[in-house]
Amino acid sequence: MASIILKTICLSDYNRHLACLLVLIALTLYSCQNEAEPPFSIIPEISLVDISHDTIVEYTETLVLTIEYKDGDGDIGFEDPDQNAIFVRDARLEDYDGFYIGPVAPIGSNVPIQGKVDIEFPSIFLFGNRDSETTRFYIRLIDRAGHESNTIETPAVVIKRNN
Repeated sequence: MASIILKTICLSDYNRHLACLLVLIALTLYSCQNEAEPPFSIIPEISLVDISHDTIVEYTETLVLTIEYKDGDGDIGFEDPDQNAIFVRDARLEDYDGFYIGPVAPIGSNVPIQGKVDIEFPSIFLFGNRDSETTRFYIRLIDRAGHESNTIETPAVVIKRNN
C-alpha cells in the first residue's frame, strides 16, 4: 500500500522529489516508532477475569480467583520459591498473603507478556460464630524489578457455615 501511495505522489508534477522524500521519512519514522514501544507498560497490570463463587460453604468448596496480567518487559515471577509475586488480602484481615509464581518468561529476556493465573483458596472459613460473613479480596502483583501492579478488588463473597 505504501508503494501505491508513493507512486501516486512521486508521479505528480508538484515537487515530486520533495514529496517522495517526505513520504519516505514519514514511513520510516512511523515504522521505527511502532517497533520501539512495547505493547504494554513495564509496570505490571492486572485485572479480574473470574471468581468461581459469590457464595461459598466454609471448608467444603474451593474459591478460585482468575486474574489476567500484562507486563511490557516480561519480568513476572521468581526463580527462588521463597519470593512471592502475587499478594492477596482478605478484607477481614490486615495483612496480605504472598503466593509464589515461577518466571513466566526466561530470565534475562525482555519480552512483553500477558496471560492468566488462578489463585485457589481451598479452606476458606468463618472467623466469628455467626452463620455467615461477607468479604472481598484485594490482589496485587510485584515483578522482579520491584514494580508493583495496580490493586484489584473482587466482588463480595459470602462465606456460610458448614452445618
